[in-house]
Amino acid sequence: MNAAAEAAGFLAQLTAAGSPTRAITEKAYLKSELQFVGSGVPAMRVVAKGWLSAHPGLAHDELFAVADALWAHPVHECRQSAVELLVLRPQLITLLDVPWLYNTLRDSYTWALVDPLAGSVVADLAARDTLGLMPHLDRWVHDPDFWIRRSAVLSLRTVLRQDRELDRFFAYATLLLPETEFFIRKVLGWVLREVAARHPEMVSHWLRDHMAQMNLVALREPMRRLADADELRALYDTRQDKRRNNAG
Repeated sequence: MNAAAEAAGFLAQLTAAGSPTRAITEKAYLKSELQFVGSGVPAMRVVAKGWLSAHPGLAHDELFAVADALWAHPVHECRQSAVELLVLRPQLITLLDVPWLYNTLRDSYTWALVDPLAGSVVADLAARDTLGLMPHLDRWVHDPDFWIRRSAVLSLRTVLRQDRELDRFFAYATLLLPETEFFIRKVLGWVLREVAARHPEMVSHWLRDHMAQMNLVALREPMRRLADADELRALYDTRQDKRRNNAG
């Protein structure tokens, strides 16, 4: 397989499915330095699924060679297509690929690439090889790059849906809660909301225990799933009032 030629084929199809107007809008929305061809996610998935159907016996090394070739193009849709290929072939991904996943996450610089790569690809691997992957995530949550710290949280999503690694998630949330980075605060809120759907009392207790450090970005999402949301918001507002009075 000529990976560079396959990636060029992807780019041609994505460009044909794209829109110059959409390309300008998406580039501005994501505040990205990459080039854009303006093909939406549905079109990218059609191209990725079509390519995989044409390569039914795809092996691990071929998958990653094409993913690398796609990533080499400074085009957002090519890089997102690389992620889509991995999302669609999770069974080919193993712990040996963790360095590749880590380096690619660091090179993503946007939630549009980080979230599916961590929240689907790495999260699926975490569910299949939990003992093997957790030590990596325990390092990621302390990483200097906030996208990697965000990825550590997102990578727990599948095991959390299986009611596993709850203690680890709350430990990560406690560690990251003081951060002021929006994308850290937002991911905590999203995952807390998902956990609250199955364990509302556990999430409510954690929110109350950590209200002194709470921010509204992280609090809003889980409140959507909690019966005591009004009380939690009142606690948050009371704390804010006390802070303002002390500052005055």
